[in-house]
Amino acid sequence: MAIDDLYKLDASATAAAIRSARITSRQATEAALARMDAVNPAINAVVHRFDAEALAAADAADRAVQAGGPLGPLHGVPVTSKIDTDLAGHATTTGLVAMKDVVVAEDGIPTANLKKAGAVIVGQTNVPAFCYRWFASNDLHGITRNPHDLTRSPGGSSGGAAAAVAAGIGTLAQGNDVAGSLRLPGSVNGVYAMKGTMGLLPTFNPSQSGEATIGLQIGASEGVMTRSVRDLRLGMSVLAQPDPRDPDQVPAPAVTPAQRLPCRVALWLGDADTPVDPDVAAVVRQAAGWLEQAGYVVEEAAPPHLSEMAELWMALLYADASGPTRDVFMELGDEAFRRSFQFTSDLLPAMDQLGHTEGWVRRMAIRRAWAVFFQTYPLVLTPTACVPPLPIDHDTIDRETMDKIIRAYRPLPLVAGLGVPGLTVPAGKVGGLPVGVQIIGRWFDDERCLTAAEVMERQIGPLLPVDPR
Repeated sequence: MAIDDLYKLDASATAAAIRSARITSRQATEAALARMDAVNPAINAVVHRFDAEALAAADAADRAVQAGGPLGPLHGVPVTSKIDTDLAGHATTTGLVAMKDVVVAEDGIPTANLKKAGAVIVGQTNVPAFCYRWFASNDLHGITRNPHDLTRSPGGSSGGAAAAVAAGIGTLAQGNDVAGSLRLPGSVNGVYAMKGTMGLLPTFNPSQSGEATIGLQIGASEGVMTRSVRDLRLGMSVLAQPDPRDPDQVPAPAVTPAQRLPCRVALWLGDADTPVDPDVAAVVRQAAGWLEQAGYVVEEAAPPHLSEMAELWMALLYADASGPTRDVFMELGDEAFRRSFQFTSDLLPAMDQLGHTEGWVRRMAIRRAWAVFFQTYPLVLTPTACVPPLPIDHDTIDRETMDKIIRAYRPLPLVAGLGVPGLTVPAGKVGGLPVGVQIIGRWFDDERCLTAAEVMERQIGPLLPVDPR
């Protein structure tokens, strides 16, 4: 492969080529930066770039290869990190003008683990203000656009991360997810993205002024976006490395042979309260057919309380963002954030202290029902989102539009509320735009999700970076 085309390699291939000295980390990093020059002006995915810092890290990686010492799984590989994740020497802005000059001194757990694995971080990617929208724009860094159609949103909150990896800026992108922030951008940008079982991947930002809210502690997890399933495995394993700063991390159980065998799959294609676009449903049915060809038994079934769990999780998150937290949101958030936040707040059931407590109690009852359901169907297949990619800032139009968005995106907060693994696969297109299929598994059954994704990947074929259009 020509040096100028190295950006097309996935992380696994890039790491192997660097380890074997077929290419250098500097060459791979220069290719990523050149790709950034070529496509980032159109999509605005990377909002802070680190050319000199990245090239210095690449040179150090090349010296380590020459020295013959131990090399990490991402040694010398160019990647991006999300701008809500602490990166020493840079500002963790989370899309806020007020935070643009607040440089942090210490890496967060995800970026520390990327560096330990040898990755070269070439830039930070865009988000909405406070990472509290499904659309990636803010007053500080501007609008991020979907490389498949520059009039469409790349999703959020990890919209910049997904747009970057889809367009070939870095081999994989780090992100995080509490209501779909990995899986929605993965879906609408046509890449793979995974939110693992809650607790498997440690997380912490040293710059945070206090502890996270209950919803974030229980439901927010790290993850990666990639152009291959093998890179999902690689990236998730890197981010899963233990760190004492997260006392809630749990060790991954050993993979069993049964997790890599076909199983029964519940196919969900919407209901009266949560309709699915017919063309999106056709993509999901096609993906279900791929599983059937591989020996899976796929049956249409109604998982318990799907819409209720999605709405409950959103209500709990927004209840966490009331009182003094809401005051800070309204003060520091931009106009698009305030409009979206207000529309969503108006649509969700209000929770007083008793309602908040009852909500957490109800969540456990729903999780128990799903645990029983998983005994029959170890995997559930849904659309990642029930509609094709939406226009930029579509959530700022009016409350009625926001209501349709919340309904269309119910499969996303469902997974976070349950705490189970969810993986989006770029299974097809509608009107030329990517549509994802979501694989949901039991708690700690992440391997079963990845195995099913590999079955689909064999039908999809290799993913190459797209040119913005």
